[in-house]
This record gives sequence, structure tokens and C-alpha cells, in this order.
Amino acid sequence: MAEGAIENEGGPGVIASFRAAIRTTRVDLHKAWQNEGIRRLMLAWTFGIAADAALTVVTLVTVFNRGGIVAAAALGAVRMIPAIIVGSFSSSLVERFRGDRILVVFGLLRALSAVGIAYAIATAGPTLKDHQTTMILLFGFSTLAAAAAAPIRPAQITLMPAMARSTDELVAANTVWAMGEAVGAFIGPFTAGLLMAFNQHQWVALGAGAGFAVTSAIALGLKFEHASDATGGGGERVKGERRFRLLDGLRAVRAKPLLAWTMFGTFWQVVTRGLLNALTVVAAIQLLGMGQWGTGVLSAALGLGGLAGALSAMTSRRSERLIRTMVISLFFWGAPLAVLGIVPWAIVALFAMVVIGIANATYDVALFTILQRGSANVDRAPVLSVLEVVIALGAIAGSLLAPVFVAVTGAQGGLFLSGLILPLAAGLIYWRLRKTDDVTVVDDAIVRLLRQVPAFAELPMTAVERLSSGLTPITAAAGEALMRQGEVGDRFVLVESGEIEISVDGRVINKLGPGAGVGEIALLKRRPRTATVIAVTEVHGYAIDAPTFLAAIAGPAAAAVTERMAEANLQRGAAALAGSPSA
Repeated sequence: MAEGAIENEGGPGVIASFRAAIRTTRVDLHKAWQNEGIRRLMLAWTFGIAADAALTVVTLVTVFNRGGIVAAAALGAVRMIPAIIVGSFSSSLVERFRGDRILVVFGLLRALSAVGIAYAIATAGPTLKDHQTTMILLFGFSTLAAAAAAPIRPAQITLMPAMARSTDELVAANTVWAMGEAVGAFIGPFTAGLLMAFNQHQWVALGAGAGFAVTSAIALGLKFEHASDATGGGGERVKGERRFRLLDGLRAVRAKPLLAWTMFGTFWQVVTRGLLNALTVVAAIQLLGMGQWGTGVLSAALGLGGLAGALSAMTSRRSERLIRTMVISLFFWGAPLAVLGIVPWAIVALFAMVVIGIANATYDVALFTILQRGSANVDRAPVLSVLEVVIALGAIAGSLLAPVFVAVTGAQGGLFLSGLILPLAAGLIYWRLRKTDDVTVVDDAIVRLLRQVPAFAELPMTAVERLSSGLTPITAAAGEALMRQGEVGDRFVLVESGEIEISVDGRVINKLGPGAGVGEIALLKRRPRTATVIAVTEVHGYAIDAPTFLAAIAGPAAAAVTERMAEANLQRGAAALAGSPSA
């Protein structure tokens, strides 16, 4: 009866799956939003994206009006050169100065650059000398903004696993993050388009400066369970070292084909994005007849599509879905541009931008989840430095290709050629990764097992990874002692399968099964074992040595839970010895 009711309520299999996905999405998004760290990262990213998108639109339009497509393309390329340099050192910056501090300091630098661009626009004069001065200021402050933005994304992505407590929460966090990006990518250009329609270009830049300042204020409130989590969990391994961490990232990427092909796809995605940035201005003003307002509208449509894309990405949790989502997203990132090149109508352009926005959001969630789950703590920040360099190189290539495409084939032909790049790249990536199912560096089953122990339930994923690296498989036959009362405590035991019996002074006080953890009292109180643990059946599990266990629970939340767990077990033992019925 109950099963039939559920089946009738769900309807056909596809509809039932869709409804289940929506329910799961709603629950996970709510959990992610309730996590203060994730919420702060999402808000900071949203304000930053809105400010950056608005600043990019007004700067490109201003430069295009004064120097044409060549000047706009040159701006896109020149501003990325310092970004490559800063991005290549971003992992060292995050690991040495903490990700939250990077977000604060570089957010203020971006605010300063936006104010500089506003000054350049507001003081632009009609003479040739004024024109040259304005262009120098626009290029200079735009370059500063790009360089200051380079460490922001690596810092954000590195900190996300330090806030999330499970794989599902990490995917939900990335989804919330992508939704924030979509909101920012809509609000920023749309607001910029409105203000530019009234010739208020300088106020767009000033508003962007205020948005960047807000990101710094939000980042000031970030808190971490462990100090090392402020560096993504990997900084302690490189403390005191003075080496170029980008090389470590390159080695990590080269060692794992999934990471290498993910970087390959990202490069061509950013090349296409660079082409799109320049071609959007040309298409809106010349090809589609939408004027300067049209540049903001098309960019806003991109952000609008991102909202739907972020929600659809919530179903991409398993490894094979992440890879499939990445490939499909790349295809639909480029294909709409090719269609627009064939049918250059304003309504087609708007629809194409919405589809690209959906593809962009789903690609971002898959990309960042793959990089976070596929990189060890010590490699995560360096791998993200590689990502920033790849993004900057792709942006330069796309910006330089745009005027070439327009000169050779015209704006319409440039759109068509740009749209062919990613479908070809997606096909190649699918061919090389179609049999890949290994994404995460930590087995999800191990993570779930660790989460059953109250002391580990609230740990961020960075701490869980450190904990899992210290696991030693153990097996005990029925009747074998795992721990004996009075001996020195040197390990914590986690039961994966089988049943154990806990006794104090020969009296059995408890029986536990899979997911149970024992041995915390001796480690936490630094005293001899207070109980004997015997395997009732054959037991398989893991041992965690004392230093690893104590390091894992060093944070305030985990320490408090462990202390309560130890006190409860001590009271249970005392009650059993006293003959209390509650034992």
C-alpha cells in the first residue's frame, strides 16, 4: 500500500526522478545556505561578479567607442598579462597569507581600480591628448583590476572544501556559488546597460568599486575549524618553503588525466568567452542594431540563463555525471554562437545567451567540483593556480582572435567560427575520458563511515581528507581484543563491519556495530584505557593513530563534541558498575 502510494504520487519514472531531484536540491541548497562560511563565500562572489561584469561592460564599450574592435581586443589581451603572473603565484599567496585575507586585500585593490576607471571616464576630454590620457588610464586601471582579480577565484575555491562537511554539501556549495555568479552576471551588466543608456558611464564604475569593497567586508567574517583550513588544508605542508608552487600544480595536473583534460576544456571555454566578450560589443552595436544598451542586455541574458543552469547542476554528484555534465556543457557553450552566426537576429541572440548561461553555470559546478574532489589538500591551491594561468592564457588568445575573425569573415562569420570550437573540444574530451570514473581522491564510502562518528560529523572536508590519509586497515577475529582496560591508549578504532563488545572490570556495558568509534577517552584525557573492547564477530575497520586523531578534533566544534562523547561513555561505564538500570 505504502509503495503503491509513493509510486502513484511520483507518476512516471522520469517525473518521479525529477521531483526527487527537486526535493533533494531544495534540501541541499538550504543546508549549504545555513552554513555561514558557504553563505559568506557565495555573497562575496556574487557582489564581486556583479561588480566585475559591470566594470568589464563599461570599460569595453568606452574603449570600443574610442578605438574600435582592435582597441577592445587589445584591452582584453593586455589586461591578462599581469593576471597570468599574479595567478601563477596565487597558491603561494593563499597558503602563506590565508585565503580570507587574500579576499579582503585584493577586494580593496579591485575597488581602487574601479574608482580609477570612473575617474578616467569622468575626466575624458575631446582633444587628442585627452583621448590618449583616457586610454592609458583605462588600460592601466583595467589591468590592475584583472591582476587583483587573479587570486580571488583560487582563494574562493580553495576555501570551499574547508567550509563544506560532505561531498553533497560541497556540490550544493558550488551550486550556490554558481547561482550567485549567475545573479551577479545578470545584475551587473543589466545595471550597467541602464546607466549607459542615460550616459552615466562613470557611475557604473563607481558602483563596481562599491561592490568590490563589500566583498572585502563580507570576507572579514570568515571563520575556520582549524587554522590550516584558511589555506585550504594544504598550507601546513609547505610552511617555511620558498618554492614556486605553480610547478607542483602542473605536476599534479599531469599525473591525473582527468585534471589535464579538464584544464584543456577550460582553456578552450575561456578562448570562446574571450571571443564572445569582444564579439558581443560588435554584434550588439553593428550586426544586431541594439546599440550600447544591447551589450548590457546580452550580457544580462547570459547571467539569467546561469540561474537555471546552476539548479540543473545539482544532479551531477556522481563521478560519471560530473564528467558527462562537463562535456555536454562545453558543447552547448559553443553551439548557440554558431547558430547565431547563421541566423543573426536579436531574439536569437538573446536565446543563445540564455543557453550559454545555462551551460556556463553547469560547467562551472562540474569544473570546480572535479578540481576540489580530484586534488589532494596539498595540491589543491597549486592546481587552482594552474587554472588561473590557463584562464588568463585563454582570455588572451580569445581577445586576439576576435579582430582576426571579424577582419577575415566579418562579425557574422566570427560568431559562427567561435561556436565551432567547443563542440570539437567536447568531442575530444569525451573520447579520452569516456571510461574514467575516478574523480575523488578520498573514497566517498570512507567519508560516510567517518561521518557516523559524532566527533567527525562536523569536520570540513579538508579535515576529513587529512583524517582519511591517516587510516590504517585492521581486522580482528571473533574473541580478539582490540583494546584492553588499563593499557596505554595510542589509537582510535573505527568499525566498518562486524560487532564489538565493550566491558569495564569484566562487566559488559555496551555492544556496537558498523560506524562505531572507540578509544577516544584515553586519547582525549591522556589516561590509560577505561574499558576493554572485544570483537564479538569478525571485525573489519580502521585505526587512527593518536596524533592524527587529536589533530582532527583540535577545532572548537569537534573538540566540544568529542568531549561530550567521552563524558557520556564515562558516565555509562560508571552507571554500569554501580548497577544502575540505565546502564
